[in-house]
Amino acid sequence: MNSQAALKLLSTVRHEWMNRLQMISLYAALEPEKLEELYERYRQHADEESALIRLDMPTTSLVLMQANWEGRLTYKVSADRVSLDDARVADKFVRLLSGTDGPIHVTFTDGLMVRVFGHVPDDVFTSDEVYEQTVECSTFVIKEGN
Repeated sequence: MNSQAALKLLSTVRHEWMNRLQMISLYAALEPEKLEELYERYRQHADEESALIRLDMPTTSLVLMQANWEGRLTYKVSADRVSLDDARVADKFVRLLSGTDGPIHVTFTDGLMVRVFGHVPDDVFTSDEVYEQTVECSTFVIKEGN
């Protein structure tokens, strides 16, 4: 990650934390009974980020965390570790994020499952990785070791 990309990520994170602090302040003033719910939502988000970092895929983690903070995708980590080519997977996500504007959901299990609701650029996933395609959604699976 170059300096410009790192600064952009830090700027995004700072902006989102300021938004969260503002939400906490508003809830405390207007709906204090909902503060616990808000706290739990933010704690779960932090837990998901920790799980993503523990996968030991730093480049992919940075791409996914930034896209998540920007509201471009969601992810779920259901594994302690995966054996995927970090650079290759990160490159797939960069190309996917630049080529689609629909919702994306990523699940880490014994590999990686990607659900895209919208257009998927032709050069992102191979035909072997296509799990299922419908009009509304395309699902791709990348097995460990690939």
